[in-house]
Amino acid sequence: MSLSGAEIRKKFIDYFKDKREHLHLPSASLIPDNPTLLLTSAGMVPFVPYFLGQAPPPKSRIVTCQKSARAGGKDSDIENIGRTSRHHSFFEMLGNFSFGDYFKKEIIPWSFELVTKELGLDPDRISVTVFEGEGSVAADEEAYEIWHNKVGMPKERISRLGRADNFWGPPGPTGPCGPCSELYYDRGPDIKNDPGAEARGDRFIEIWNLVFMELFKDEEGKYSPLAAKNVDTGAGLDRLATVIQKKNNTFETDLLFPILEEVSRLSGVKYGANPESDTYLKIITDHARCVTFLVTDGVRTSNIGRGYVLRFIIRRAARFGRLLGLSDPFIYKLVSKIVEIYGVNYTELAPTADLTEETIRKEEDRFAKTLDRGMIYLNDLMEKPGEQLPGDEAFNLYATYGFPIELTKEIAEEKNKTIDMEAFTKAREEHEKVSSVNKFNVIITGDEALSGVQSKHGSTQFTGHDNTEDDSIVLAMMEKGKLVEHAEEGEEFELILDHTPFYAESGGQLGDRGLILNNDARMEILDTKKHDGLIVHKARLVSGVLEPGQHVHAEVDKKRRDATVRHHSTAHLFHAAVRALLGKSVQQAGSQVGPDAMRFDFSYDRQLTPQEIQQVEELMNDWVRQNLPVKCTEMPLDEAKRTGAIAMFGEKYGDVVRVISMGDISLEFCGGTHVSNTGQIGPIKIVTEGSIASGVRRVEALAGSKAWHYISDNMNILQNASSKLRIKPQELLSQIDRLQEQLKAKEKATQLLEEKLAIAQAGELLARAESFGECKLVLGQVKDVSPDALKALADHLRKQGERIVTVLACIQGPEKLTLVAGVSDAAVKSGVNAGKLVKEAASICGGSGGGKPELAQAGGKDPSKIDAALAAIREQMKATCSSTAK
Repeated sequence: MSLSGAEIRKKFIDYFKDKREHLHLPSASLIPDNPTLLLTSAGMVPFVPYFLGQAPPPKSRIVTCQKSARAGGKDSDIENIGRTSRHHSFFEMLGNFSFGDYFKKEIIPWSFELVTKELGLDPDRISVTVFEGEGSVAADEEAYEIWHNKVGMPKERISRLGRADNFWGPPGPTGPCGPCSELYYDRGPDIKNDPGAEARGDRFIEIWNLVFMELFKDEEGKYSPLAAKNVDTGAGLDRLATVIQKKNNTFETDLLFPILEEVSRLSGVKYGANPESDTYLKIITDHARCVTFLVTDGVRTSNIGRGYVLRFIIRRAARFGRLLGLSDPFIYKLVSKIVEIYGVNYTELAPTADLTEETIRKEEDRFAKTLDRGMIYLNDLMEKPGEQLPGDEAFNLYATYGFPIELTKEIAEEKNKTIDMEAFTKAREEHEKVSSVNKFNVIITGDEALSGVQSKHGSTQFTGHDNTEDDSIVLAMMEKGKLVEHAEEGEEFELILDHTPFYAESGGQLGDRGLILNNDARMEILDTKKHDGLIVHKARLVSGVLEPGQHVHAEVDKKRRDATVRHHSTAHLFHAAVRALLGKSVQQAGSQVGPDAMRFDFSYDRQLTPQEIQQVEELMNDWVRQNLPVKCTEMPLDEAKRTGAIAMFGEKYGDVVRVISMGDISLEFCGGTHVSNTGQIGPIKIVTEGSIASGVRRVEALAGSKAWHYISDNMNILQNASSKLRIKPQELLSQIDRLQEQLKAKEKATQLLEEKLAIAQAGELLARAESFGECKLVLGQVKDVSPDALKALADHLRKQGERIVTVLACIQGPEKLTLVAGVSDAAVKSGVNAGKLVKEAASICGGSGGGKPELAQAGGKDPSKIDAALAAIREQMKATCSSTAK
């Protein structure tokens, strides 16, 4: 009997742990510690600091089984999933690592021993590859000799391949790198290649990759030997299970087939009956496993970063579910089966299974509401002539119906069509420009003129990180898009200096305001904006005359800047606090910091509880009281990424970036201005929290004097309210509860009295009742009663005889009236419907409404039409009752 997937995992780990003295570490999260990475996509990702020498490893030999996901970005194989025998969005990567310990002569024989003796693979079916050399990097003759002479691999089963196949790294332009050696297994001549299979196809399948980090690539592209050589290996568990269990593909192994069977049961579609439906079953199986692990590790759906990846995978699976006839949410139902298979090894799955199911089901519900309409829209686009879909239409599918662009592209490709991605990007940018409510209002025109200034003078030097005043020279002035040679009192224009302490709006921080002046002129700076490398001041000349070339003194409004700085540093503290309390899945989705408040948008799938808001607030204020140092460091982008500093996904950075640290609790890319220590921020108060989009929350907070005034003002309100009620402030909530209960009781008593007064008019109305056959019709306009009382009167009247129909009206205001219809049970059985009667009457009065057959209510806007409406009901009932009588 072949090994199970769980047994293969255990044998791999035990071999290195027990026989080769490795430290076994549990899998790291799919959310990597390095925020510049979308997801943990390989076994070596958690160990990058060790490979780069930035931190010492806990031991020089480590073995892991790492959860990995490749569902977004250039490494994604998502279009191949289900269509080949081995591609997945989520997989387990078995790996062993050496940090300056053993090297090729150890790991090559070990790898062969493990797969043949421990896992039982036929040694005669194993072949290997080595690096053939390329450019200045020599061929890996050492690996070749070890495979041939020490392991005994025949020469005809050793292939030499180039850089694309057998060379790893470096991760950036510089860094450690080296050749690879891959192990392949011959599954036999009966195995046919899948469409899109690699050169060796599915018969010869790669089962293990050995990476030898022995070189360092410098900035000039030259390679030199590393003093400490490292080993990084990776073997996909799904692939190993496929060859060991002798299955046709990874989906038929015991790691995935139980999930596929569950999808088959839910859909009623049998596996193996049809190649097309088999593909759909496989895609759903893969995606369900991936999203279960992503959600368990804290990823939540949103429109950015890994949250977008999660949303895309769920919606892609839902779309293929529709093709199998699954119209209701179903992916969440697969979570329990996945927990059953993987829960023993990944103990984090079971405790959060209910939350995982709920998170997935909510996203399925959201997409289900628009999927059908979106598909109709997309199918209409497909019917149009041409091989390319308009990009703006594709964006409309995304913005209106929630179709990720990747899903639209995939559906289009099924019909041999493409999408105009340039037009899509343009439509998205236009949408963002229009939908952003806090964009800079002053439009700076004259791009050509500004570009000329930059070409002539270069970029503006910003001196405001350390100063709020500086002496400068006027380089250029521009008005209505054209360069001007002078400005006079009262005129508004754009001003460019050679250097300036004024911060230009960027990174969420608003631009500075202040004064620029000299002996001849005085200007008020209304705002500051960036244009490429230029800092552009929006100026109003208060007095005097200004010309290019003049020397000026620039003074930033220090009080306003200080308030902005406090709020900017507060944003960093909030980001750190919310990630500390809610998890690393929280990502910044936007921000705005200015003198009046801090606004921070972040990815999260639910409303924060009052207790959570209080915890975040307390943690921020605790960090303020600790007076943590705030430091700014400029460094190359690659170096900044290696520090683990948080960067905004989608943000463009230059070659050199600023990294802001606050003690050891916050480390972020940031070009803005900040306090010197957290104590300068002062008190922090969160004032609002709410949703701005699906999966995106927004918090507004105040810092420093703004927070103090807010707290003081609210304390005064509390004191005044308590004083008016003659109670202590701490008794206010209980007193409000008591007053509300008393008010409800009085409102109920008033309503009952109103109903009694209304019902008192029943006798008079019944006396005016008209008879049509066996039916009695009570029509009338009642004065000065509430809608509830009118309804109670109609309900009372309909019970005063066997066949009674009543329609009443009451004017509630100049353009507002209420209509109520009541029909006795016997009259209902004969076909009279209160809902239809009141709906017809309301339509005559310019309104609408309806309800149950026995009692219904509607509203109208034109009281002058009441008589006409009641007359129409009379004629209708006359015809109805006469017909019934016959």
